[in-house]
Amino acid sequence: MTSDAVSPLMRSIADEYIRPRFRALTEGQISTKEGPGDLVTIADVEAERAITPLLQEIEDIPVVGEEATADDPALPDLLADAPAAWTVDPVDGTWNFAHGRDDYAVMVAHVLNGDPHAGWILHPETGQLVDGVVGGGAQVTGADGVARELSAPTGPVRALNKLHGMAVTRFTPPGLKEQVEAMTAQLGTHTEPRMCAGWDYWDLLTGEVDFLLYSRAKPWDHAPGAAICIAAGFEVRYIDNGEPYRPGLPGRPFLVTRPGEFDVITDGLNSASSNTGA
Repeated sequence: MTSDAVSPLMRSIADEYIRPRFRALTEGQISTKEGPGDLVTIADVEAERAITPLLQEIEDIPVVGEEATADDPALPDLLADAPAAWTVDPVDGTWNFAHGRDDYAVMVAHVLNGDPHAGWILHPETGQLVDGVVGGGAQVTGADGVARELSAPTGPVRALNKLHGMAVTRFTPPGLKEQVEAMTAQLGTHTEPRMCAGWDYWDLLTGEVDFLLYSRAKPWDHAPGAAICIAAGFEVRYIDNGEPYRPGLPGRPFLVTRPGEFDVITDGLNSASSNTGA
């Protein structure tokens, strides 16, 4: 797997299939999948169809794409057992894209033996591309081609009331949702999700937020960001048992935190459980 080959491929796909559709979609080029807010556009479909064989030219392994999974729901099951696989989210934050907002992303991940190994997140409208390889570090490269290293902040572990976090509760199961809401009330501050994981992870990597909490882990949404964050030194672990996040185990709530602060947040959740009777 050649990491350097993926970034220019993503930029070319965005320039050919996605950006020309931005703020130029017609009504017939937008449809829904699972519900009113779950949109898919012609850009999603065309971009995934184009990038899939090109990724397989880099490494001939299965490609688990968001749009391909709509046709074959069993496709993500490959991620648990395949020696290696790609994940693709051709347009992450499709609602934002379809409504003319520039906070959408293109995301690719390389999964190795069930673990996030490498990730790429492109913000087409700013030209910024974040990438990382576990064990090899993480970086952000601007439209000018200048790269700078990204790493998790180090320092003393902070108390819950000193943290600024982002928690998605829309898909959180009953019981845990009440815990999360009670825990976020104890934070220093918290923010709403951007409806685009590719920008949520950016906010963490650049220090805008201190942690991310997700309840539904579709692999194409989170394998890229998880790999980049692990490469940068963050922790990506399941809330229930503290084990590392794996893209082939969907539907389990997990946290992405600065080093040492996973326990601070899970202790806050447990405390909230006691107080709410959950």
